[in-house]
Amino acid sequence: MAQASERAVLSAITASPGAARVLIVDDETHMVEFCSRALRAAGYEVFATSDIQTALNRLANDPFDLLLADIMMPGISGLELAARARAADPAIGIIIMTGHASMETLHESVQRGAADYLFKPFELDELRAAVDQALQKRQLQQETIRLRAVEQLLASSTALNGILEREELARVIVGRALEHARCDVGVLNLYTRMQSPSETLALPERWVLTPGGHEALLEAARSSGPLLIEQRGPLIANDTAIIDRAIAVALRTQGIVVATMLLGTSSGRPFATGTAEVIALLAHQAGTALRNANLYSELQEAYRSLSELDRLKGEFISIASHELRHPLSIVLGYASMVFKESNGSHREYAQRMIESANDIKKIVDDMVDLRNLDKKSSTLTFENCDLDILLRQAVTRLEPLSQEKQQSLQITIEQPLICRADREKLLLVYGNLLNNAIKFTPSRGTISVSAKRWARTQVVESARKAVVNSTFRYLSANPPVEWAVAAVCDTGVGIPRDEQERIFERFYQIADSLTREQGGTGLGLAIVRDLVTMHGGVIWLESQEGKGSCFYCALPLESV
Repeated sequence: MAQASERAVLSAITASPGAARVLIVDDETHMVEFCSRALRAAGYEVFATSDIQTALNRLANDPFDLLLADIMMPGISGLELAARARAADPAIGIIIMTGHASMETLHESVQRGAADYLFKPFELDELRAAVDQALQKRQLQQETIRLRAVEQLLASSTALNGILEREELARVIVGRALEHARCDVGVLNLYTRMQSPSETLALPERWVLTPGGHEALLEAARSSGPLLIEQRGPLIANDTAIIDRAIAVALRTQGIVVATMLLGTSSGRPFATGTAEVIALLAHQAGTALRNANLYSELQEAYRSLSELDRLKGEFISIASHELRHPLSIVLGYASMVFKESNGSHREYAQRMIESANDIKKIVDDMVDLRNLDKKSSTLTFENCDLDILLRQAVTRLEPLSQEKQQSLQITIEQPLICRADREKLLLVYGNLLNNAIKFTPSRGTISVSAKRWARTQVVESARKAVVNSTFRYLSANPPVEWAVAAVCDTGVGIPRDEQERIFERFYQIADSLTREQGGTGLGLAIVRDLVTMHGGVIWLESQEGKGSCFYCALPLESV
């Protein structure tokens, strides 16, 4: 009964208007002829017979809108015939003709799904009125079934779109398709990016595609819609049986075939009207769901690759920094001894050796800082910090580099600013910003360092003009009323706006030729961002290519 109900659902979805098809069955020949002439004259398509077996065969193989049957016939009663018709199509209209009506037979007629009954003899108008009424009831029932079918398709679509695991989704697709198509076996070929089958799934298991089945799926991949495959030989087989009747359909999304599916039946009964159309709708939904699952799988694979790359990068940084520190300390020690005990050109060579070793030491220190940040082993020790003192310490440490390039290095602190921070980490932030400014500012350029007290509205307004970065989240909730804002500005090369979004990424460097000339690993600003984030602060950039840059580092003046 469930299969018959599904057949009616499929038939109802794509029911098209036209002459209603009526099957008349009565062992009285004159009654068959009378009803046939009357209904044909009324515009109905009529098939009439007095043979019960012929009637059963037609009900099994042809769709009818109405069954008009006598209640008493040799071999099988009209009520039994009505029950079989209802099993094949729950929406079919049924009228029982009887010359011996009783309450018992009328009650049984209603139980068997009869829409009406006619008492013999009856007039022509009575026949037409009963048929019209039965067909109207059928139409209403078809509308109900159509709505139920749409609900089923929507439920299938929801179920498919909620699954992102490719293998699980493939099984659900085949299972839903078998339900909708009233089939026994389904085979799904999943395609690769190269538009060729890569995996095959069969439900139930142990069924395999025959060469004819493969050919049918290839034909479906080239076709614009589902194909009904019959009388071509075996399509799907197992150890004990074959299936030679099936629907082949391609699952597409954005015009690309992502899978092909073959749905087979061994019942011997033809596919219900509208089955191909329903499978086409399901295939469209399934194609989109498979594409989403493929994208999710690719994203997961990319994430795993990225995680592995990050792990290897972290191991490299850990090993490299550890292995470089020891020999580097020896080089610096001996270079310092040579510098103190030599003069002339040898002293100059030793100085250059010390400077180069210190450059390497800066890179190693950056790598160690990055490793500590990754392992969450870098903790903050908060204390009251005077920004005036910290900024002047940073300037003092890097002033020799600025003097070598004959740059003008200015510092302005309008008023004392005390905030809760980790002194050494904050000094590292200011040192990296100042080192970048010196590095990318040409000789005789100007670098200015300042610190001011800003209201929350000033911070928000200034940051709004900049390219967004991850530290901006501290401005979206309940930012402090006042901030200590340190600014490091230069008259250097500037940074194009389309690259400003990435400057805080690890290992990212702008203007390759320039950065190779200046050196560096591209870690400085990434470390600055992470340390500022740990302080609950915000950092942003204002820059114009060819005119210089200004980095703003804002720390909350409220208790951290």
